[in-house]
This record gives sequence, C-alpha cells and structure tokens, in this order.
Amino acid sequence: MDGHKRPDVINYQLNSFLPLMAQYEKRMVHWVADGPNLVHIDPKLGPDNKRVITVFQDESCFHVNKYKANIWCTLQL
Repeated sequence: MDGHKRPDVINYQLNSFLPLMAQYEKRMVHWVADGPNLVHIDPKLGPDNKRVITVFQDESCFHVNKYKANIWCTLQL
C-alpha cells in the first residue's frame, strides 16, 4: 500500500490540497470541446492576479538523458 488511503493523507487532500487547487483553477486557462475543435478560454484576472500554468510530472525516469539535444523553456506571455 502506498499510503494514499491513510486518514492523514485523505484529510490533507480534502482540507488543504483540493481547496488550494480550486483557487488556482480559477486563474488557469480552460479548454472546452466545440465539436471536433478545442476552444481556448482565458481566465478573468484582476489587476494583481497572474495566470497559473500547471506542469504535471509523473515519477517515470526511463527517458533520463535520452533527449539531451532538447531543452524545456517557459514563455511568459
């Protein structure tokens, strides 16, 4: 068992992680299906808010050093 069903982990997920992600989600770009196309919907941000861009990562490492010629860059729009 990896611990994801432990009471303390469930409490953290429900009372800390998920509410925080809900706040972040309001500042993320949303994509909505429109037939075969996806429509880009920008978040409505206040003057002091910045857009949140999520980067998800799994724990796989089988591609380590495979693509040495490639580089990941972020672009601030």
